[in-house]
Amino acid sequence: MINYLNWLVVFFLGLSIGSFLNVIIYRLPLAIKGEDISLIHPNRSFCPTCKHQLSWYDLIPVFSYAIQYAKCRYCQANIAKQYPIIELTAGILSVLIVYQWGFTLQSVYLLALAYGLLTLFVIDVMHQLLPDIITLPLLWLGLLYSISYKEAESAIIGAIVGYLFLWGIYWGFKLIRNKEGMGYGDFKLTAALGAWLGWQALDQLLLISSILSIAFVLLSKQSKHKKIAFGPFLILATVFIMITNH
Repeated sequence: MINYLNWLVVFFLGLSIGSFLNVIIYRLPLAIKGEDISLIHPNRSFCPTCKHQLSWYDLIPVFSYAIQYAKCRYCQANIAKQYPIIELTAGILSVLIVYQWGFTLQSVYLLALAYGLLTLFVIDVMHQLLPDIITLPLLWLGLLYSISYKEAESAIIGAIVGYLFLWGIYWGFKLIRNKEGMGYGDFKLTAALGAWLGWQALDQLLLISSILSIAFVLLSKQSKHKKIAFGPFLILATVFIMITNH
């Protein structure tokens, strides 16, 4: 019974963190674009449609979404499916990571990575944006993690090479085609992932993410002139590498 209770607590904490990630995903891009909003202003969550402040019982992860039939209690606007999906994803990731690495500091590092990558994934898909306020802390956490549990030298080289490799591709593409092929956020994310994975995994990371991005363009029949976010493919490749190399 105690073990089941522990996992239930971990899952619910993950759901709650997922709820906070939804706040970041909604507010951070708006703040970067100059809107009068931040992670602490206003200090209460509100409906994006009618702007009504939400009560605590409107914010219970997943449960509030279900009991309100996916609609705002005040204006009856539809609540995006993104909210319960991210909450459930954070909850499941929390249980999987703690199950694998136990109630340890290593789990804390990996949970921070998982939450950060989940947030970046959604923001980049929605806004083609990889905020420094998330990517740079992930970079430093990756270096600290590698110093504690892996090889510091591999992590440092991975961060430097990860950044410079995409930086070189960016400038090569710009000089040849006279336009930008990717954003600086992709360089910083790759540097962060290089810190977590080590330089030895960079070729695999870039190969898998490139294949995934090409497959997506072909299968979705995207116009060759339409920009697509590369960050989500880097993140998916990272998940694959971490699972297969564990």
